[in-house]
Amino acid sequence: MKQIFTLLLAFGLFAKGFAQDQAQPPARQTDENTQEKIKALEVGYISQKLNLTSEEAQKFWPIFNDYKREVNGVLRTFKNDPDADILDRDQKILDIRKRYRDRFAGVIGQPRVRTLFKAEGDFRAALINRLKNRPNKPMLQRRNRF
Repeated sequence: MKQIFTLLLAFGLFAKGFAQDQAQPPARQTDENTQEKIKALEVGYISQKLNLTSEEAQKFWPIFNDYKREVNGVLRTFKNDPDADILDRDQKILDIRKRYRDRFAGVIGQPRVRTLFKAEGDFRAALINRLKNRPNKPMLQRRNRF
């Protein structure tokens, strides 16, 4: 009798754990979906702020994607190096922005390049604000314990 009870309990716990694993998608897939959603929101936000024509958009987005790829590469590099100097990171990002400034200006004009860089910062600030104010924020709660 005791063995049957133990067996049923073990089976119940196994089934419950299996059901939870099936209900929640893998963390990697969720992260990729979140990144795609954020990228789509950023594209929409910047498109609205720059008011691009279809001709400008065809030329602008490939340049912007190259720009973001380089910036994200620098951020990933520095994220993986705990001893990295934050000023070096910022300088490398600034150098990338300066290098792309003329390419952007050739497509959308200098006044809208300023708008682009401002919109990029505004989007990042809005995203951070939204993450801080979401109902379930386990990462932020862990950081703010001390």
